[in-house]
Amino acid sequence: MPTPRRLTCQTCRSEEPHEPLTPKERDWLQGQLGNRVPDNYYKCVNNRPDGKVCLNLRTHSAEKHFRLTKRLPDALE
Repeated sequence: MPTPRRLTCQTCRSEEPHEPLTPKERDWLQGQLGNRVPDNYYKCVNNRPDGKVCLNLRTHSAEKHFRLTKRLPDALE
């Protein structure tokens, strides 16, 4: 199982704490992508100025894994 780590975030434009996806979040992403989601996806858990959590998605090896930025919906939190 992947561990939390500091990675760069495309949305925050800096190095921020990232956590691996929970099973519920992986299920959501799997439904969005239409294929199996490996363990190398992370979500940014940086607090934004508006009080919400960033939740931008990336893989361990690529900051810009998706063509357009993709983030988890706030409702899954």
